[in-house]
Amino acid sequence: MTLITYLTRVHFADGVLEEALRSELEQNQHRRPLVIAEAADLEGARADRLFAGFPVRTSIEAAVSLPALPTEDAARRIAETYAATGRDHLVAFGSSRAVDLAKVARIAIAHDEPIAALSSAEGGHWRIGDRLPALYGVPGIGGFASAASDYARVRLTGGGQVLLSSRKLIPTVTICDPTLTLGESAAAGASAASGTLSRGIESYLARAYNPPADGLALDGIGRTVAHLARALDDDLGARREMMAGSLNSALSLQKGTCAIHAITTALASVSRVRIDPCAVGRLLLPGVLRFYRDLIGSKAAPLARALGLREDADLAEGVAALLADLPLPNSLSAMGLGVEALGPAADVAATDRAMSAGPRRLGRDDVLSILAAVH
Repeated sequence: MTLITYLTRVHFADGVLEEALRSELEQNQHRRPLVIAEAADLEGARADRLFAGFPVRTSIEAAVSLPALPTEDAARRIAETYAATGRDHLVAFGSSRAVDLAKVARIAIAHDEPIAALSSAEGGHWRIGDRLPALYGVPGIGGFASAASDYARVRLTGGGQVLLSSRKLIPTVTICDPTLTLGESAAAGASAASGTLSRGIESYLARAYNPPADGLALDGIGRTVAHLARALDDDLGARREMMAGSLNSALSLQKGTCAIHAITTALASVSRVRIDPCAVGRLLLPGVLRFYRDLIGSKAAPLARALGLREDADLAEGVAALLADLPLPNSLSAMGLGVEALGPAADVAATDRAMSAGPRRLGRDDVLSILAAVH
């Protein structure tokens, strides 16, 4: 990698949602949002705060039917609604699914050609134009990473999935308000922390040369580990630090996505149940670290320090112990994933370009072995 860029606009403060959203929308004269969110996220006090952030005389439309993984069909339906109702911007609120679907919908709104033609594998990121509608990302406890990253996976109408990756996919504005995480369960906090750690560790170990990203990854890991226990107890200060850590780990993904991302999205694409990719990543991380063990080299000591371990500690065992007691399922089967999903998921993951970003490429048998160990 020869190009290092961090071009995103972020508001970050306690209670900043209403002021930041209103000022950004008024500045850009946007009055007709299409809000993309889980149905449950558009109910209750957090939703009231979102709607309070819209300027007066705002006409709001909402899309709340979200697939487990963004699909080309869902993105096209949003594009049709966007055009038919005269919308002028998108607002993604809450979950990573909402933010990622909004990214794909931006492409569908601006481009008529098949989504696959704009995938990274086809070199399509160079053809993504500048006429994408504005996207305001307002992540909840589970949406931090998507709201600051430049990629999204999408399941195609004709079958299979592709990666979209372009700086133009990053939300126009991201609003990080730690108070939006208050009231969320310990399990939700544990899931967010697991996602931050798996993203940060994989980004740090990725082969690409990007020193700023390495620093962001280590900072995100260290913040998360230091405040994890209190973050599970709904402590605002700890949730703030966890959100900062998650933001930094997401920004570190400028180095690229790696094996855990490939495997979790493969599982989501073949599973009949909706899975939590962060909870899956928690189970996969020790196995992936064992696979990389002999290739980590000089990166091992700084990573161990960030994780609160001895510099000579076995990273896989240390991470397994750190994550063991989190209030999350301790196996894939406990999440509802049957053994019949493992082989197809391994097939999909092994062909993913993200597998080449880490210290060593995982093949199908390697993925299957890691999955079987945590099933």
